[in-house]
Amino acid sequence: MKRVMTVFAVCALSLSALTAATPYAEILSAAMTNSPAMQNNELTYQNSLLTQQQNELDDVVKVTVSSGTVSVLPADNTVTSLTDTLRPFSSVNPQIASLVESGVLDSYQTERTNADFTMTPSVEVVLPNDGSTTITASTGLGFEYGDGSYYSVSPSVGVSHTFDLTGYDTDLQSTLSNAKASLESERTYQNARLTFENQVLSNIKAILQAEQSLDKARYELEKAQKDLDNALALGNMSQDSVSYLQTVNSINLQQRTIDATQKQIETASAQYTTLTGLVWDGVDSLPQPDLTLSILPGGNTDVLVADIDVQLAQHAIDTKNHSVNPSSLTVTGAVNSALSDSSKSVSGNAGVTYTAGNWSVSSVLGGSYSNERNRFTPSLTVGGSWTNKTTRRSDDLELQRLNNSLISAQNDLTDARTTYVQGAQNLQIEILNYNYTLQTQAATRDYLEANYEYMQTLYDAGLCTEDQLNDARKELEWADVDDQVNTIDGLVLQNRISLLNL
Repeated sequence: MKRVMTVFAVCALSLSALTAATPYAEILSAAMTNSPAMQNNELTYQNSLLTQQQNELDDVVKVTVSSGTVSVLPADNTVTSLTDTLRPFSSVNPQIASLVESGVLDSYQTERTNADFTMTPSVEVVLPNDGSTTITASTGLGFEYGDGSYYSVSPSVGVSHTFDLTGYDTDLQSTLSNAKASLESERTYQNARLTFENQVLSNIKAILQAEQSLDKARYELEKAQKDLDNALALGNMSQDSVSYLQTVNSINLQQRTIDATQKQIETASAQYTTLTGLVWDGVDSLPQPDLTLSILPGGNTDVLVADIDVQLAQHAIDTKNHSVNPSSLTVTGAVNSALSDSSKSVSGNAGVTYTAGNWSVSSVLGGSYSNERNRFTPSLTVGGSWTNKTTRRSDDLELQRLNNSLISAQNDLTDARTTYVQGAQNLQIEILNYNYTLQTQAATRDYLEANYEYMQTLYDAGLCTEDQLNDARKELEWADVDDQVNTIDGLVLQNRISLLNL
Protein backbone atom coordinates (compact mmCIF):
# COMPACT_ATOMS: atom_id res chain seq x y z
CA MET A 1 0.00 0.00 0.00
CA LYS A 2 2.87 2.38 0.77
CA ARG A 3 4.36 1.70 -2.71
CA VAL A 4 1.00 2.41 -4.39
CA MET A 5 0.58 5.65 -2.46
CA THR A 6 4.10 6.73 -3.34
CA VAL A 7 3.58 6.12 -7.04
CA PHE A 8 0.23 7.90 -6.84
CA ALA A 9 1.89 10.92 -5.26
CA VAL A 10 4.52 11.08 -7.98
CA CYS A 11 1.88 10.75 -10.69
CA ALA A 12 -0.14 13.50 -9.07
CA LEU A 13 2.89 15.79 -9.16
CA SER A 14 3.45 14.98 -12.82
CA LEU A 15 -0.19 15.53 -13.73
CA SER A 16 -0.26 18.85 -11.95
CA ALA A 17 2.70 19.97 -14.05
CA LEU A 18 0.86 18.98 -17.22
CA THR A 19 -2.53 20.41 -16.34
CA ALA A 20 -2.16 23.39 -18.65
CA ALA A 21 -0.51 21.41 -21.43
CA THR A 22 -2.02 21.46 -24.94
CA PRO A 23 -3.02 18.16 -26.55
CA TYR A 24 -0.71 17.17 -29.39
CA ALA A 25 -3.56 16.83 -31.91
CA GLU A 26 -4.54 20.45 -31.24
CA ILE A 27 -0.93 21.60 -31.64
CA LEU A 28 -0.54 19.81 -34.97
CA SER A 29 -3.85 21.11 -36.29
CA ALA A 30 -2.92 24.67 -35.35
CA ALA A 31 0.49 24.28 -37.00
CA MET A 32 -1.06 22.98 -40.23
CA THR A 33 -3.51 25.88 -40.30
CA ASN A 34 -0.91 28.48 -39.35
CA SER A 35 1.69 27.49 -41.96
CA PRO A 36 1.47 29.32 -45.34
CA ALA A 37 3.61 26.58 -46.86
CA MET A 38 1.11 23.92 -45.80
CA GLN A 39 -1.78 26.02 -47.07
CA ASN A 40 -0.05 26.30 -50.45
CA ASN A 41 0.62 22.58 -50.35
CA GLU A 42 -3.08 21.96 -49.83
CA LEU A 43 -4.02 24.26 -52.71
CA THR A 44 -1.44 22.66 -55.00
CA TYR A 45 -2.81 19.24 -54.15
CA GLN A 46 -6.40 20.31 -54.83
CA ASN A 47 -5.32 21.79 -58.18
CA SER A 48 -3.56 18.55 -59.07
CA LEU A 49 -6.77 16.62 -58.33
CA LEU A 50 -8.71 18.98 -60.59
CA THR A 51 -6.11 18.52 -63.33
CA GLN A 52 -6.35 14.75 -63.00
CA GLN A 53 -10.14 14.91 -63.29
CA GLN A 54 -9.73 17.09 -66.35
CA ASN A 55 -7.24 14.69 -67.95
CA GLU A 56 -9.43 11.68 -67.23
CA LEU A 57 -12.54 13.12 -68.88
CA ASP A 58 -13.84 10.80 -71.59
CA ASP A 59 -13.73 12.00 -75.17
CA VAL A 60 -17.08 13.19 -76.44
CA VAL A 61 -18.69 13.25 -79.84
CA LYS A 62 -17.44 16.18 -81.87
CA VAL A 63 -20.11 17.89 -83.96
CA THR A 64 -19.33 20.67 -86.41
CA VAL A 65 -22.18 22.53 -88.10
CA SER A 66 -21.39 24.95 -90.92
CA SER A 67 -23.65 27.14 -92.98
CA GLY A 68 -21.29 26.85 -95.93
CA THR A 69 -21.35 29.48 -98.60
CA VAL A 70 -24.51 31.57 -98.61
CA SER A 71 -25.10 33.79 -101.66
CA VAL A 72 -27.97 36.15 -102.38
CA LEU A 73 -28.11 38.10 -105.62
CA PRO A 74 -30.88 40.72 -105.23
CA ALA A 75 -32.74 42.54 -108.05
CA ASP A 76 -30.95 45.64 -109.33
CA ASN A 77 -33.91 47.07 -111.40
CA THR A 78 -31.72 47.40 -114.51
CA VAL A 79 -33.08 46.84 -118.01
CA THR A 80 -31.43 43.91 -119.71
CA SER A 81 -32.28 41.32 -122.27
CA LEU A 82 -34.33 38.40 -121.08
CA THR A 83 -31.86 36.16 -122.87
CA ASP A 84 -28.98 37.27 -120.62
CA THR A 85 -31.17 36.97 -117.55
CA LEU A 86 -32.25 33.40 -118.24
CA ARG A 87 -29.07 32.11 -119.87
CA PRO A 88 -27.55 30.81 -116.53
CA PHE A 89 -30.63 28.58 -116.13
CA SER A 90 -30.61 27.24 -119.68
CA SER A 91 -28.40 24.33 -118.70
CA VAL A 92 -30.99 22.95 -116.27
CA ASN A 93 -34.27 24.00 -117.96
CA PRO A 94 -34.82 22.56 -121.47
CA GLN A 95 -37.58 25.05 -122.32
CA ILE A 96 -35.36 28.03 -121.51
CA ALA A 97 -32.50 26.41 -123.41
CA SER A 98 -34.59 26.06 -126.57
CA LEU A 99 -35.76 29.66 -126.36
CA VAL A 100 -32.20 30.92 -125.89
CA GLU A 101 -30.80 28.77 -128.67
CA SER A 102 -33.57 29.73 -131.13
CA GLY A 103 -33.04 33.46 -130.55
CA VAL A 104 -36.70 34.08 -129.86
CA LEU A 105 -35.84 36.07 -126.75
CA ASP A 106 -33.43 38.45 -128.47
CA SER A 107 -36.17 40.93 -129.42
CA TYR A 108 -37.52 41.27 -125.93
CA GLN A 109 -36.35 43.60 -123.19
CA THR A 110 -37.46 43.29 -119.59
CA GLU A 111 -36.69 44.84 -116.23
CA ARG A 112 -34.88 42.42 -113.92
CA THR A 113 -37.02 41.86 -110.84
CA ASN A 114 -35.87 38.35 -109.80
CA ALA A 115 -32.94 37.18 -107.63
CA ASP A 116 -30.82 34.04 -106.94
CA PHE A 117 -30.26 32.34 -103.54
CA THR A 118 -27.75 29.51 -102.84
CA MET A 119 -26.31 27.89 -99.68
CA THR A 120 -24.32 24.75 -98.81
CA PRO A 121 -24.91 23.77 -95.13
CA SER A 122 -23.00 20.79 -93.74
CA VAL A 123 -22.64 18.71 -90.56
CA GLU A 124 -19.58 16.69 -89.51
CA VAL A 125 -19.69 14.19 -86.62
CA VAL A 126 -16.49 12.58 -85.25
CA LEU A 127 -17.04 9.66 -82.89
CA PRO A 128 -14.65 9.24 -79.91
CA ASN A 129 -13.29 5.83 -80.89
CA ASP A 130 -9.85 4.56 -81.90
CA GLY A 131 -10.58 4.89 -85.59
CA SER A 132 -12.07 8.38 -85.30
CA THR A 133 -15.17 7.42 -87.25
CA THR A 134 -16.22 10.50 -89.19
CA ILE A 135 -19.71 11.07 -90.60
CA THR A 136 -20.38 14.02 -92.89
CA ALA A 137 -23.61 15.26 -94.33
CA SER A 138 -24.18 18.26 -96.54
CA THR A 139 -26.67 19.67 -98.99
CA GLY A 140 -26.58 22.31 -101.64
CA LEU A 141 -29.65 24.50 -101.95
CA GLY A 142 -30.29 26.88 -104.82
CA PHE A 143 -33.36 28.55 -106.24
CA GLU A 144 -34.56 31.66 -108.02
CA TYR A 145 -37.31 33.70 -106.50
CA GLY A 146 -39.31 36.46 -108.08
CA ASP A 147 -40.18 35.78 -111.72
CA GLY A 148 -38.26 32.47 -111.95
CA SER A 149 -39.05 28.94 -110.81
CA TYR A 150 -35.61 27.24 -110.70
CA TYR A 151 -34.51 25.11 -107.74
CA SER A 152 -31.79 22.55 -106.97
CA VAL A 153 -30.98 20.33 -103.98
CA SER A 154 -27.74 18.28 -103.63
CA PRO A 155 -27.76 16.20 -100.40
CA SER A 156 -24.83 13.91 -99.59
CA VAL A 157 -23.76 11.61 -96.72
CA GLY A 158 -20.29 10.14 -96.18
CA VAL A 159 -18.53 8.02 -93.58
CA SER A 160 -14.91 6.97 -92.98
CA HIS A 161 -13.12 4.80 -90.41
CA THR A 162 -9.47 3.80 -90.05
CA PHE A 163 -8.44 0.46 -88.56
CA ASP A 164 -4.91 0.39 -87.13
CA LEU A 165 -3.52 -3.07 -87.85
CA THR A 166 -0.37 -2.67 -85.72
CA GLY A 167 -2.16 -2.84 -82.34
CA TYR A 168 -0.74 0.57 -81.40
CA ASP A 169 -2.58 2.21 -78.50
CA THR A 170 -2.87 5.94 -79.10
CA ASP A 171 -4.21 6.57 -75.58
CA LEU A 172 -1.49 4.69 -73.68
CA GLN A 173 0.87 7.65 -73.30
CA SER A 174 -1.80 9.91 -71.83
CA THR A 175 -2.97 7.12 -69.53
CA LEU A 176 0.55 6.48 -68.23
CA SER A 177 1.31 10.19 -67.91
CA ASN A 178 -1.88 10.79 -65.92
CA ALA A 179 -1.09 7.86 -63.60
CA LYS A 180 2.44 9.18 -63.05
CA ALA A 181 1.19 12.70 -62.32
CA SER A 182 -1.36 11.32 -59.87
CA LEU A 183 1.27 9.30 -57.97
CA GLU A 184 3.72 12.19 -57.84
CA SER A 185 1.14 14.74 -56.66
CA GLU A 186 -0.05 12.40 -53.90
CA ARG A 187 3.53 11.73 -52.81
CA THR A 188 4.41 15.42 -52.81
CA TYR A 189 1.33 16.26 -50.74
CA GLN A 190 1.82 13.54 -48.13
CA ASN A 191 5.58 14.08 -48.01
CA ALA A 192 5.09 17.76 -47.18
CA ARG A 193 2.59 16.95 -44.41
CA LEU A 194 4.73 14.24 -42.78
CA THR A 195 7.91 16.30 -43.06
CA PHE A 196 6.17 19.29 -41.51
CA GLU A 197 4.82 17.15 -38.66
CA ASN A 198 8.33 15.87 -37.95
CA GLN A 199 9.49 19.48 -37.85
CA VAL A 200 6.84 20.26 -35.22
CA LEU A 201 7.80 17.14 -33.24
CA SER A 202 11.49 18.06 -33.34
CA ASN A 203 10.68 21.54 -32.06
CA ILE A 204 8.63 20.14 -29.17
CA LYS A 205 11.39 17.67 -28.36
CA ALA A 206 13.97 20.46 -28.30
CA ILE A 207 11.87 22.46 -25.83
CA LEU A 208 11.23 19.45 -23.55
CA GLN A 209 14.91 18.51 -23.44
CA ALA A 210 15.96 22.12 -22.84
CA GLU A 211 13.43 22.46 -20.01
CA GLN A 212 14.67 19.21 -18.52
CA SER A 213 18.28 20.41 -18.74
CA LEU A 214 17.29 23.71 -17.14
CA ASP A 215 15.51 21.94 -14.29
CA LYS A 216 18.53 19.68 -13.70
CA ALA A 217 20.93 22.61 -13.79
CA ARG A 218 18.85 24.65 -11.36
CA TYR A 219 18.48 21.70 -9.04
CA GLU A 220 22.22 21.02 -9.07
CA LEU A 221 22.93 24.74 -8.58
CA GLU A 222 20.57 24.87 -5.64
CA LYS A 223 22.27 21.85 -4.06
CA ALA A 224 25.74 23.28 -4.71
CA GLN A 225 24.80 26.63 -3.20
CA LYS A 226 23.24 24.91 -0.20
CA ASP A 227 26.35 22.74 0.32
CA LEU A 228 28.56 25.82 0.11
CA ASP A 229 26.45 27.73 2.63
CA ASN A 230 26.47 24.77 5.02
CA ALA A 231 30.22 24.38 4.68
CA LEU A 232 30.77 28.03 5.47
CA ALA A 233 28.32 27.93 8.37
CA LEU A 234 29.92 24.86 9.88
CA GLY A 235 33.40 26.25 9.39
CA ASN A 236 34.41 23.42 7.10
CA MET A 237 35.45 25.95 4.47
CA SER A 238 36.74 29.49 4.52
CA GLN A 239 36.18 32.11 1.85
CA ASP A 240 39.91 32.50 1.28
CA SER A 241 40.50 28.81 0.67
CA VAL A 242 41.20 27.26 -2.69
CA SER A 243 38.27 24.86 -2.34
CA TYR A 244 35.94 27.82 -1.82
CA LEU A 245 37.18 29.51 -4.97
CA GLN A 246 36.78 26.28 -6.93
CA THR A 247 33.24 25.85 -5.63
CA VAL A 248 32.32 29.45 -6.49
CA ASN A 249 33.76 29.03 -10.01
CA SER A 250 31.73 25.86 -10.42
CA ILE A 251 28.58 27.64 -9.25
CA ASN A 252 29.23 30.53 -11.66
CA LEU A 253 29.70 28.05 -14.49
CA GLN A 254 26.44 26.39 -13.61
CA GLN A 255 24.72 29.79 -13.61
CA ARG A 256 26.07 30.58 -17.07
CA THR A 257 24.83 27.18 -18.24
CA ILE A 258 21.41 28.03 -16.85
CA ASP A 259 21.41 31.37 -18.67
CA ALA A 260 22.40 29.71 -21.94
CA THR A 261 19.70 27.06 -21.51
CA GLN A 262 17.09 29.72 -20.83
CA LYS A 263 18.03 31.46 -24.07
CA GLN A 264 17.81 28.12 -25.84
CA ILE A 265 14.30 27.64 -24.48
CA GLU A 266 13.31 31.15 -25.54
CA THR A 267 14.55 30.50 -29.08
CA ALA A 268 12.81 27.12 -29.31
CA SER A 269 9.60 28.60 -27.88
CA ALA A 270 9.69 31.41 -30.44
CA GLN A 271 10.10 28.82 -33.20
CA TYR A 272 7.18 26.91 -31.72
CA THR A 273 5.01 30.03 -31.86
CA THR A 274 6.07 30.66 -35.44
CA LEU A 275 5.19 27.08 -36.39
CA THR A 276 1.90 26.75 -34.54
CA GLY A 277 0.71 30.24 -33.72
CA LEU A 278 0.44 29.08 -30.09
CA VAL A 279 2.31 29.98 -26.92
CA TRP A 280 4.26 27.06 -25.49
CA ASP A 281 2.62 25.64 -22.37
CA GLY A 282 3.63 22.01 -22.66
CA VAL A 283 2.34 19.06 -24.64
CA ASP A 284 -0.14 16.41 -23.62
CA SER A 285 -1.90 13.35 -25.10
CA LEU A 286 0.93 12.26 -27.35
CA PRO A 287 -0.32 9.29 -29.41
CA GLN A 288 1.49 6.00 -29.14
CA PRO A 289 3.57 5.38 -32.27
CA ASP A 290 2.78 2.49 -34.59
CA LEU A 291 6.08 1.15 -35.91
CA THR A 292 4.67 -1.63 -38.07
CA LEU A 293 6.79 -1.75 -41.22
CA SER A 294 5.24 -3.48 -44.20
CA ILE A 295 7.40 -3.79 -47.29
CA LEU A 296 5.14 -3.13 -50.27
CA PRO A 297 5.38 -5.85 -52.95
CA GLY A 298 5.24 -3.29 -55.75
CA GLY A 299 7.49 -0.81 -54.00
CA ASN A 300 6.81 2.81 -53.11
CA THR A 301 5.97 5.71 -55.40
CA ASP A 302 9.57 6.04 -56.57
CA VAL A 303 9.46 2.44 -57.80
CA LEU A 304 6.03 2.82 -59.39
CA VAL A 305 7.05 6.03 -61.17
CA ALA A 306 10.25 4.40 -62.41
CA ASP A 307 8.17 1.49 -63.74
CA ILE A 308 5.87 3.93 -65.55
CA ASP A 309 8.95 5.64 -67.02
CA VAL A 310 10.00 2.26 -68.44
CA GLN A 311 6.57 1.84 -70.01
CA LEU A 312 6.71 5.38 -71.42
CA ALA A 313 10.15 4.70 -72.88
CA GLN A 314 8.85 1.51 -74.52
CA HIS A 315 5.81 3.39 -75.79
CA ALA A 316 8.07 6.02 -77.35
CA ILE A 317 9.78 3.22 -79.30
CA ASP A 318 6.40 1.82 -80.34
CA THR A 319 5.29 5.28 -81.44
CA LYS A 320 8.36 5.72 -83.60
CA ASN A 321 7.97 2.27 -85.14
CA HIS A 322 4.32 3.04 -85.77
CA SER A 323 5.23 6.22 -87.64
CA VAL A 324 8.02 4.53 -89.60
CA ASN A 325 6.09 1.34 -90.40
CA PRO A 326 2.37 2.16 -90.38
CA SER A 327 -0.18 -0.47 -91.21
CA SER A 328 -3.78 0.64 -91.48
CA LEU A 329 -6.99 0.04 -93.39
CA THR A 330 -9.29 2.96 -94.11
CA VAL A 331 -12.87 2.32 -95.19
CA THR A 332 -14.98 5.07 -96.73
CA GLY A 333 -18.44 5.36 -98.16
CA ALA A 334 -20.63 8.13 -99.51
CA VAL A 335 -24.01 8.73 -101.12
CA ASN A 336 -24.73 11.85 -103.17
CA SER A 337 -27.77 13.06 -105.06
CA ALA A 338 -28.73 16.04 -107.14
CA LEU A 339 -32.34 17.11 -107.46
CA SER A 340 -33.67 20.03 -109.46
CA ASP A 341 -36.82 21.05 -111.27
CA SER A 342 -35.55 19.38 -114.43
CA SER A 343 -33.41 16.38 -113.41
CA LYS A 344 -32.67 13.90 -110.65
CA SER A 345 -29.55 11.82 -110.08
CA VAL A 346 -28.11 9.60 -107.34
CA SER A 347 -24.52 8.38 -106.96
CA GLY A 348 -22.61 6.43 -104.33
CA ASN A 349 -19.24 4.91 -103.65
CA ALA A 350 -17.42 2.64 -101.20
CA GLY A 351 -13.66 2.67 -100.90
CA VAL A 352 -10.84 0.85 -99.14
CA THR A 353 -7.27 2.08 -98.67
CA TYR A 354 -4.50 -0.09 -97.26
CA THR A 355 -1.34 1.64 -96.06
CA ALA A 356 1.85 -0.15 -95.05
CA GLY A 357 5.23 1.52 -94.68
CA ASN A 358 5.85 3.91 -97.53
CA TRP A 359 3.28 2.51 -99.96
CA SER A 360 -0.48 2.28 -100.18
CA VAL A 361 -3.16 0.82 -102.48
CA SER A 362 -6.76 1.89 -102.77
CA SER A 363 -9.90 0.99 -104.63
CA VAL A 364 -13.23 2.76 -104.93
CA LEU A 365 -16.40 1.12 -106.24
CA GLY A 366 -19.09 3.55 -107.22
CA GLY A 367 -22.08 4.13 -109.41
CA SER A 368 -24.58 6.75 -110.46
CA TYR A 369 -28.16 6.90 -111.71
CA SER A 370 -29.76 9.76 -113.68
CA ASN A 371 -33.43 10.04 -114.62
CA GLU A 372 -32.46 11.82 -117.85
CA ARG A 373 -30.59 8.76 -119.10
CA ASN A 374 -32.70 6.39 -117.01
CA ARG A 375 -29.81 4.05 -116.35
CA PHE A 376 -27.27 3.10 -113.72
CA THR A 377 -23.58 3.60 -114.49
CA PRO A 378 -21.09 1.68 -112.31
CA SER A 379 -17.44 2.63 -111.84
CA LEU A 380 -14.30 1.13 -110.29
CA THR A 381 -11.18 3.08 -109.46
CA VAL A 382 -7.91 1.45 -108.36
CA GLY A 383 -4.81 3.36 -107.33
CA GLY A 384 -1.52 3.01 -105.51
CA SER A 385 1.43 5.06 -104.37
CA TRP A 386 5.00 4.54 -103.25
CA THR A 387 7.50 7.01 -101.80
CA ASN A 388 11.15 6.36 -101.08
CA LYS A 389 12.17 6.76 -97.45
CA THR A 390 14.41 9.80 -97.24
CA THR A 391 14.52 9.66 -93.42
CA ARG A 392 15.65 6.06 -93.00
CA ARG A 393 19.04 6.94 -91.49
CA SER A 394 17.47 9.54 -89.21
CA ASP A 395 14.80 7.05 -88.12
CA ASP A 396 17.42 4.41 -87.31
CA LEU A 397 19.39 6.87 -85.18
CA GLU A 398 16.23 7.98 -83.38
CA LEU A 399 15.27 4.39 -82.61
CA GLN A 400 18.77 3.74 -81.27
CA ARG A 401 18.46 6.79 -79.00
CA LEU A 402 15.04 5.67 -77.79
CA ASN A 403 16.37 2.17 -77.04
CA ASN A 404 19.17 3.71 -74.97
CA SER A 405 16.56 5.71 -73.06
CA LEU A 406 14.66 2.49 -72.41
CA ILE A 407 17.75 0.79 -70.99
CA SER A 408 18.44 3.83 -68.80
CA ALA A 409 14.84 3.77 -67.51
CA GLN A 410 15.18 0.06 -66.72
CA ASN A 411 18.37 0.76 -64.77
CA ASP A 412 16.60 3.52 -62.85
CA LEU A 413 13.81 1.07 -61.99
CA THR A 414 16.32 -1.45 -60.62
CA ASP A 415 18.02 1.29 -58.60
CA ALA A 416 14.67 2.50 -57.21
CA ARG A 417 13.76 -1.02 -56.07
CA THR A 418 17.17 -1.50 -54.44
CA THR A 419 16.96 1.87 -52.68
CA TYR A 420 13.50 1.05 -51.36
CA VAL A 421 14.54 -2.34 -49.97
CA GLN A 422 17.69 -0.88 -48.39
CA GLY A 423 15.66 1.93 -46.84
CA ALA A 424 13.26 -0.62 -45.35
CA GLN A 425 16.14 -2.66 -43.94
CA ASN A 426 17.69 0.42 -42.33
CA LEU A 427 14.36 1.33 -40.75
CA GLN A 428 14.00 -2.20 -39.40
CA ILE A 429 17.31 -1.75 -37.57
CA GLU A 430 16.18 1.62 -36.20
CA ILE A 431 12.91 0.06 -35.03
CA LEU A 432 14.84 -2.63 -33.18
CA ASN A 433 17.06 0.01 -31.53
CA TYR A 434 14.02 2.07 -30.59
CA ASN A 435 12.27 -0.91 -29.00
CA TYR A 436 15.44 -1.66 -27.06
CA THR A 437 15.47 1.95 -25.82
CA LEU A 438 11.85 1.59 -24.68
CA GLN A 439 12.66 -1.60 -22.81
CA THR A 440 15.65 0.06 -21.15
CA GLN A 441 13.57 3.09 -20.23
CA ALA A 442 10.82 0.88 -18.78
CA ALA A 443 13.37 -0.96 -16.64
CA THR A 444 14.87 2.35 -15.53
CA ARG A 445 11.44 3.68 -14.56
CA ASP A 446 10.70 0.55 -12.53
CA TYR A 447 14.01 1.04 -10.74
CA LEU A 448 13.38 4.74 -10.09
CA GLU A 449 9.89 4.05 -8.73
CA ALA A 450 11.22 1.34 -6.45
CA ASN A 451 14.12 3.58 -5.38
CA TYR A 452 11.80 6.47 -4.58
CA GLU A 453 9.62 4.17 -2.52
CA TYR A 454 12.70 2.85 -0.71
CA MET A 455 14.04 6.35 -0.01
CA GLN A 456 10.64 7.43 1.25
CA THR A 457 10.69 4.49 3.68
CA LEU A 458 14.17 5.40 4.85
CA TYR A 459 13.21 9.05 5.20
CA ASP A 460 10.16 8.15 7.26
CA ALA A 461 12.44 6.07 9.49
CA GLY A 462 14.96 8.91 9.72
CA LEU A 463 17.60 6.93 7.89
CA CYS A 464 18.13 9.29 4.91
CA THR A 465 18.16 13.02 4.36
CA GLU A 466 15.59 15.15 2.64
CA ASP A 467 18.11 15.83 -0.12
CA GLN A 468 18.39 12.11 -0.86
CA LEU A 469 14.60 11.83 -0.99
CA ASN A 470 14.40 14.84 -3.32
CA ASP A 471 17.06 13.33 -5.56
CA ALA A 472 14.97 10.18 -5.95
CA ARG A 473 11.85 12.24 -6.66
CA LYS A 474 13.62 14.39 -9.23
CA GLU A 475 15.01 11.35 -11.04
CA LEU A 476 11.46 10.03 -11.35
CA GLU A 477 10.16 13.37 -12.65
CA TRP A 478 12.90 13.54 -15.27
CA ALA A 479 11.97 10.01 -16.32
CA ASP A 480 8.54 11.39 -17.26
CA VAL A 481 10.23 13.80 -19.69
CA ASP A 482 12.35 10.96 -21.05
CA ASP A 483 9.13 9.03 -21.73
CA GLN A 484 7.72 11.98 -23.68
CA VAL A 485 10.95 12.34 -25.66
CA ASN A 486 10.93 8.63 -26.47
CA THR A 487 7.33 8.87 -27.63
CA ILE A 488 8.24 11.80 -29.89
CA ASP A 489 11.15 9.82 -31.32
CA GLY A 490 8.72 6.99 -32.01
CA LEU A 491 6.29 9.33 -33.81
CA VAL A 492 9.12 10.70 -35.94
CA LEU A 493 10.15 7.13 -36.79
CA GLN A 494 6.54 6.29 -37.59
CA ASN A 495 6.40 9.20 -40.04
CA ARG A 496 9.68 8.09 -41.61
CA ILE A 497 8.13 4.67 -42.21
CA SER A 498 5.18 6.39 -43.87
CA LEU A 499 7.57 8.52 -45.93
CA LEU A 500 9.38 5.41 -47.14
CA ASN A 501 6.13 3.81 -48.28
CA LEU A 502 4.79 6.88 -50.04
